Amino acid sequence: MEQPLVLSAQINISEWLESKLDNNTSMLKEILTILRKDNTTRLKEVAYGKRSYQSSTYIHGHPSSSHLAVNGNIHTMIHTTTENSPYWEVDLGRIYRIKRVEIYNRRDCCGDRLHDLDITVGPSHNRMSLCTHYTGPGINGAHLIFDCHRTESGRYVNLRIKEGEAINLMEDKVYAIE
Repeated sequence: MEQPLVLSAQINISEWLESKLDNNTSMLKEILTILRKDNTTRLKEVAYGKRSYQSSTYIHGHPSSSHLAVNGNIHTMIHTTTENSPYWEVDLGRIYRIKRVEIYNRRDCCGDRLHDLDITVGPSHNRMSLCTHYTGPGINGAHLIFDCHRTESGRYVNLRIKEGEAINLMEDKVYAIE
């Protein structure tokens, strides 16, 4: 008869998980790395319900405007037209110490449109710094987690594809250090 798993409060959960991993399971190791980072810093999602903008809006029978990326619903989608250097941006209302950006990519098709993406953060539009760059291409329905190269102070978070393309994503979350 198999014994139930009982963990003592003294055991570090990430150490226990790592002991159970097969060395070839790189995805689980990546998750552990993220868990360890989260354990050292408390992060708070700060983009929900905030004012947002996008370079254009593709009209295709149902809403696709910018606010749908910060409404907490991963079943609604923002969509720009195909254009040179399309962007989506959120105004957080005040300056935060930004650590992470998460993107829920489009599910039904066209996930590969998310490529050559710069995520920038700044206190004003003329003082934006690169949080990270995503080469891509994206995958339909992927949940992408980007940690900034360093913590960035900013009120604005901008997602911009460098070339002619459309941005279409389901949700964008921005995490700041509490």
